[in-house]
Amino acid sequence: MPRSPCVYRTDTLPEHLWELDRYSDGQNPRVVQFLLNTQDRRSEDDYFCARTCRGAMQWLERNLNNKPFALWLEMFDPHEPWDAPKRFQEMYYDKYPVERFLFGYGVDKERLKPEDIPALKGLYSAEVTFSDLWIGRLLNRIRELGLMDDTIVVFSTDHGTHLGEQGCVQKTAGFLNSLVARLPLIIRHPDTATFAGKRVDALISAADYMPTFLDLLGVKGPEDRMTGKSFWPVVTGEKEAINEAVYTGFGTFGMVRTPEWHYFENLKTVAPVGSTPEEYDFRKAMVAPGRGQGPALYDLKKDHGETKNVVEEHPEVVAELREKLARRFEL
Repeated sequence: MPRSPCVYRTDTLPEHLWELDRYSDGQNPRVVQFLLNTQDRRSEDDYFCARTCRGAMQWLERNLNNKPFALWLEMFDPHEPWDAPKRFQEMYYDKYPVERFLFGYGVDKERLKPEDIPALKGLYSAEVTFSDLWIGRLLNRIRELGLMDDTIVVFSTDHGTHLGEQGCVQKTAGFLNSLVARLPLIIRHPDTATFAGKRVDALISAADYMPTFLDLLGVKGPEDRMTGKSFWPVVTGEKEAINEAVYTGFGTFGMVRTPEWHYFENLKTVAPVGSTPEEYDFRKAMVAPGRGQGPALYDLKKDHGETKNVVEEHPEVVAELREKLARRFEL
């Protein structure tokens, strides 16, 4: 039935998908559930991101007179499995191996072939473009409802993904470079004369989001219970920075980023606080360095694409950043 763990031919599935669990031996049950959840699609309006954005528009229409309000919209797309309408997929690739090429949810990445990568990139690009279409429709509705004059709109996400870079596909705990750990953050403020088009070059963490949004709303948050800090003073120019470093944790791996360096490794191998560099040989922890797995150090000034692991060339930097990881994750 499957060509590989991520590919399913829809023309060979049972006619009654509700009985698909009988045929799920050897398949990932989450893929089966996804197929069940999408069996009643009849048009692009039935896709998840379309339904989510339409729901947000309806909520805004109902709550126009209930200001102030806060709406959190979780689209999930463009998360796997990448399954955008066919016309969007054809914008980017035209040689998909089967009619409905699904990718994600427990893929055996070792069985992927090089010729699969262009198809995966096409699927991902299609999913992003389809999501953009519906986000644009949502923004147009916000404008039509007259909310742009007194509403702050924020766009972000939780992580990125790999699409074959350095042999990696999908987010992987052992490869925490910026393709996974760096987040987009776009804020549309009603004061367009002051903030429209402004770019801020500073280290911001997702932990800083809530303190910032409370600050923008004039709400005093529980500072003693928030890890982050408001970054709005950086946007207004009152401060140059609020963080000297930012951190990410995923599985047993941790990452620290400064303006000059990006470093990650398995936290189980990080030396305790106070250890000397001689007490820990980081080279013993390296596994498949060509594909990441840590420890990995990137020089952001010379290598914006984070393609060269220079962990062995800068032991003093590694020691400093490992110390930061140990303190941040209380090792």
